[in-house]
Amino acid sequence: MKTLVTIVAAFGSLCLVQGNIVHYIFYKSFPSTLKECAQYNEIPDCTLQRYIADSYPCDEPVKRLIHCTLSGLGAWDDKDGLREHVIRNSFKPTPEDTCYLNRTRECIKNALAPLADDDFYGRAYEIFQCYYRQYGNLIDDDQSVPKEALELAQLTQLSLIIQNLPRCVLLQYSKGDILDEPHFPELLLLWLIRGGFYDAKQGGIQLANLSSQFGHPELDTPQTEQCIRAAERTVCDEKEAVKAFTIFKLCLKDITPILRLVKDAAKALVGEEKSCGCCKECSYPVVSPVYNRFVR
Repeated sequence: MKTLVTIVAAFGSLCLVQGNIVHYIFYKSFPSTLKECAQYNEIPDCTLQRYIADSYPCDEPVKRLIHCTLSGLGAWDDKDGLREHVIRNSFKPTPEDTCYLNRTRECIKNALAPLADDDFYGRAYEIFQCYYRQYGNLIDDDQSVPKEALELAQLTQLSLIIQNLPRCVLLQYSKGDILDEPHFPELLLLWLIRGGFYDAKQGGIQLANLSSQFGHPELDTPQTEQCIRAAERTVCDEKEAVKAFTIFKLCLKDITPILRLVKDAAKALVGEEKSCGCCKECSYPVVSPVYNRFVR
């Protein structure tokens, strides 16, 4: 029950409106997150504008500000450090620049060398400066903010709860037997839509959002894009759940941790239960409506 309460609380507090539909999706830009962090640190707008005009000078308040901003975008974590696949979304190299990535990595290597491992403000600041100076132009576009581990767990557990799967199916999932289970395609579609990874009106699978979330290098390759397009052609007249499942099975299951997330979420819901007997749907007594009755 405690797990369910936590998840339901997350359902109400960790959603953002994308268009007119509420899902579990966050989009932020570097400038908007910078302004949020300026408020957190009680930095007046005139001071913030001066920092920007001076290209983010090497001062302690600026270091705190940049650390906050990168953390808010999901591009930095004090435990794991830089998330390259996230921070790059805030910068755009010029088309003719083919050396930006190696140049930026070399800059980071040199800039971090004299800093202590626990100098999180300094390390985040120096990394930002390398991207700012060497990677590309800072852009204003909103980007998908990756979910942290707890948020992914809450998203996945709540998807299982919303889908109202039989308990024996949850037990099956908790053992890792997921991919070919008949309920899984609909669960997968729910999880993908709610997480911002699938939008039927925007071309189906949102590969850029998956890449920002999981960072696997193969998510950015032409081969994966081609695999997705080929899979789509085989199921173009099917329901969205079939389309999403086909794409996942053929192109994404080995380069995303979705099956592991489902296994862990199911295990958290069923606990240490070993068997559920036969698999039957729950039935409920039919009662006469009290509210919202339709009167002919």
